[in-house]
Amino acid sequence: MTKLSLCMLMLLLLVTPVVNADDNVCPCIPVSHVWVVTACDTWDCALSAMVLSNGDPYVLTLPTAGTTYKWVVMRRVVAGTVTVSPDEPFIVDSFKTVADASTRFAGVDPETLPMIVSAHDGQTLLVRLRAPQKRRPAAAH
Repeated sequence: MTKLSLCMLMLLLLVTPVVNADDNVCPCIPVSHVWVVTACDTWDCALSAMVLSNGDPYVLTLPTAGTTYKWVVMRRVVAGTVTVSPDEPFIVDSFKTVADASTRFAGVDPETLPMIVSAHDGQTLLVRLRAPQKRRPAAAH
């Protein structure tokens, strides 16, 4: 009887790890994040986005030098959860280092109103207009 009990115990010990491995519900797929930008023409629009973020540290509001869109709201979201409209006037590029962002900043047309921002996740963001802003005629004296 002792031999039978010992064999059953050994069989149970061999089968148990296999059963536990199959119960793992985590697919262990890493989640990636992207930054998206939304243009606002008034402070009320930008403030509303900040209020709706409920204190999320990955939501930033910045003023722009633009005449049409005076504010931009940047949010970090899980990749694939938000569709960015091609009509959105601003775009955001994220870089791992400030040097990479500065190099890109130097090559961007100044009429696209570029801005460099350091985010909480360690990324350096370059926010700019998709198309250069039309210049206003100089005032006559």
